[in-house]
Amino acid sequence: MQGIDTTNNEILLDIAGLKKHFGKNEVLSGIDVQIRRGEKIAVIGPSGSGKSTFLRCLNLLEQPTEGSIAFCGEDIIHTKHINEFRQKMGMVFQHFNLFNNLTVLENIMFAPVKIGKMELKKQKAALRRLKIRQFFGRDGDKKIAIETSVAQIEKQAKDRALALLERIGLADKASAYPSTLSGGQRQRIAIVRALAMNPKVMLFDEPTSALDPEMVGEVLQLIKELAEEGMTMVIVTHEMGFAREVATRVFFMDGGKIQEQGTPEKVFGSPENPRLKEFLSKVL
Repeated sequence: MQGIDTTNNEILLDIAGLKKHFGKNEVLSGIDVQIRRGEKIAVIGPSGSGKSTFLRCLNLLEQPTEGSIAFCGEDIIHTKHINEFRQKMGMVFQHFNLFNNLTVLENIMFAPVKIGKMELKKQKAALRRLKIRQFFGRDGDKKIAIETSVAQIEKQAKDRALALLERIGLADKASAYPSTLSGGQRQRIAIVRALAMNPKVMLFDEPTSALDPEMVGEVLQLIKELAEEGMTMVIVTHEMGFAREVATRVFFMDGGKIQEQGTPEKVFGSPENPRLKEFLSKVL
């Protein structure tokens, strides 16, 4: 197990009073928790306990019904710039969600290139507005320097993508399409696609549940390596051994609430909640 870095207590996610209803069905019943930089949170619990909904609320793939979520101290529920926050929160789904009409390389490059071009467009628009103001004698000698280009954005994204593929041993698959890859390969591609945006936190929604048993290990190994490098992550998982080994904290969810939380040693070794004891008796 990786220990929490006590030298850095920065709160990345501050969740308070989080509730989510689907019609009359209350899936999340009030969650209050803080997640600090460098933590590895494993979220466990029975099916239907609200685990995936909790994760999807963290980057507003599901809009909370009540409560607040602050990311790096900023409210994200009411922000008009949610996509800017999502760039800092990598998300990996159960079923990969790769673009089947794009190559592996194009999948990894897609978001960085799109975001880079959007930022370049904003800079050019700001420069045009400045020139208009200066034409009418305002803003004096103020300058806006544009230090990149579409070609540079694409080259940087490609270099980053190729380096990530090299890291996971799939550089030879850069020109392949997702449909030609194994499930384990596709999930590792999905992980490095999220990493291409240099996120501050990674969210994993049961990343191995759609894989054949022999492919689970290669995906868990990659996640473990990220954990060892200090990546902050929240992982919804059914892999109890993995949770025990990698997590710094474990959340046990049932009935839309975090019923118990603590270190893996505490949650797995000496659970207090009766429902947690029952759950562990069936899965361990």
